[in-house]
Amino acid sequence: MRFRRLTTEELESLEEDFIQFLASNQITADEWVALKEKNAERVHELIELFSDIVLEKVFSNIECLQHRTKDTIRVFYCQADKITMTGLQITDPSKDLTNPEHLAILANPETLTGSVKVFQMDKAYEKERPDEVFSMMYKDGCQTASKSMFDALVKMYAASNH
Repeated sequence: MRFRRLTTEELESLEEDFIQFLASNQITADEWVALKEKNAERVHELIELFSDIVLEKVFSNIECLQHRTKDTIRVFYCQADKITMTGLQITDPSKDLTNPEHLAILANPETLTGSVKVFQMDKAYEKERPDEVFSMMYKDGCQTASKSMFDALVKMYAASNH
């Protein structure tokens, strides 16, 4: 298995797609019922294959990821051939970057007290793009982010004279 198995809820929400997947594998509804009763291992293999197909498409379409701590936010722009990370580190104790309300500072960084460090770097993929995105989400704890959040950090980086 390349990624992870879809949950029961995810599979239920993709029922029509799964039926099409079975049909493309020349498995009829009656054959599927028989498989579930007689060959649990083959059922698991098919569900895992379907999960990988769905998740590869999902991870291929994710444009930006973010990782936030109280004082740091990193937004990763997942391009075709590399990841560009732009980050912000603050020392303002009145702000908590894990609090969505405090993210308004991206639009108005002049409201911050304390030091502000904006940084950026590029990194080539070590694995295929969907595998790297999966790893960042499920091993590193990243969450999806908007491109506008990345763009706001890039603007701050450019303004910091780098």
